[in-house]
Amino acid sequence: MAHTQHWQNKEPRYFTKNGHADMNPNQVKKDGFGKGNWGKPGDEIDDLINSGEIDAGIWKGRRGSNSNKNEERMNV
Repeated sequence: MAHTQHWQNKEPRYFTKNGHADMNPNQVKKDGFGKGNWGKPGDEIDDLINSGEIDAGIWKGRRGSNSNKNEERMNV
């Protein structure tokens, strides 16, 4: 019987055994489109707003750092 030929270069197991060659190994669950469908961070907030459990005003996007000053200027 012949001996098994082993690779000379040791590569991390993740890159040689799992996934496709063109995929990023650090990506978790394919951005919510994978088998477990975890979703993206913040998706649970959208679900709570849609179901009416929390008010839509609680979850606001980014606001400017001087928005209060701009509001005062607009009201004058």
